[in-house]
Amino acid sequence: MNNNFWTSVFGATSGRNDNLLKMIQRTSNQFWGNTKPQWVDTSKPYDLYITIPELRAVINKRAIMMSSGKPVLCDKEGNIIESHWMLDLINNPNPTQSWSDVVYSLAVNDGLFNNSFAYCPKRSFDIRNLIMPLPANHVKIVGTGKFLNQIDKDGLIKNFEFWYDSQKMEKIELQDMVYMNTPDGINLINSINRIDTLKYPLSNIMATYNKRNVILENMGAIGILSSKKSDMGGTIPMTPEEKDEIRKDWVSRNKDKLVLTEADIQWTPMSYPTRDLMLFEELNEDKMAIIDAYGLNKYVFSNANDSIMSNVQQGMRMAYQDAIIPEVTQMYQTMSQQLGLTAQGLYLKPDFSHIPVLQEDEASKSAVVLSLFQSGVIDSSEARNELGYPIKEEQGAPVQSLNGAQVTSMVQVAQAISEGILSRESATEILIISFGISREQATAITSTIEIKPPVSQF
Repeated sequence: MNNNFWTSVFGATSGRNDNLLKMIQRTSNQFWGNTKPQWVDTSKPYDLYITIPELRAVINKRAIMMSSGKPVLCDKEGNIIESHWMLDLINNPNPTQSWSDVVYSLAVNDGLFNNSFAYCPKRSFDIRNLIMPLPANHVKIVGTGKFLNQIDKDGLIKNFEFWYDSQKMEKIELQDMVYMNTPDGINLINSINRIDTLKYPLSNIMATYNKRNVILENMGAIGILSSKKSDMGGTIPMTPEEKDEIRKDWVSRNKDKLVLTEADIQWTPMSYPTRDLMLFEELNEDKMAIIDAYGLNKYVFSNANDSIMSNVQQGMRMAYQDAIIPEVTQMYQTMSQQLGLTAQGLYLKPDFSHIPVLQEDEASKSAVVLSLFQSGVIDSSEARNELGYPIKEEQGAPVQSLNGAQVTSMVQVAQAISEGILSRESATEILIISFGISREQATAITSTIEIKPPVSQF
């Protein structure tokens, strides 16, 4: 047997004290703790989803925000379509769910598996009247084995297998399944999910909860009452009568009552403050890693130390603009392609203009676009297009035509004035140099923009 610290102290084994050494080794492990890291199993994302509250909170919040968009069916010119089988499908997707429920389910599956599936069988005349989200961990993609030179989806995917359980399986044809995934940059199908990337913060969250539970449930004695009496020989222990008296007095009293005794004693705490272990700080850092992985903002969630109203509103706007709206737009584009809407010259788009935190931006945008129109910088068709209205017949020639990107840039300049980032004078010069408009037109635009008062941080 190899010598270690304990055998060096107590001597090498002779075979007769092996049990003693085994006991010493167990004690050694308990004393020094486990030095090997413990990682969660990321091959079962759904188990982590129902076990770790921080992960579920982020995925659920993302799904709620994604499902809050209203679907709008448009033609190539941006005109809203009011009669189509797709609208009937949106109004009644399946017997148990609304359209928001469908998008919510697809978003949860995408968050857990980077893949989402919906059974949507093609009926006569290419009409669809049912769309049913399927759990991604029960669907197997059967590939063709080909990747290069494939211009259609059926060149990559042969069909799908939906497994009800380990024995019952049903094949679903390619045309009857809506398949969406979040690319990982490498795999065309079956992309690697984000849960694998989050293995370390998720493991630390589990370890933090385990540690806190052990402290709460098995904290041992909270402290020691010991005698302060001493003489030349050292501390004088309390007599059995004194110990018994203190114990009885302690048991007989309720919370917040004092224990009075004539004994000369001192209190030595045995507990360790939980805050000094930095468990809550570790938990917050791990949650931030999850939030960042899904492109959201910390102010969307609770427990942010600086969660004042202005920060929360700005965080919500950033989450919608940087993550939610682009992702739902991409989801609807994929649906449009796979459901055959694109071939008909139609497309789905999400409308988030009813979201309260986004309405302020829409109001500012409308005011700026109106100012541009009144100043003669853009015409009525450009103004309607920028505000999302169908284009009507043009009335009068524009003074100077700007494309959509230029109008959007001008709106951003106006918002910078409104928020106090740019002065009116600087913004006027930017408009003149960047857009080639006259000083009178630029001044007319900047002078009509209202500057918002600064928001108090307290």
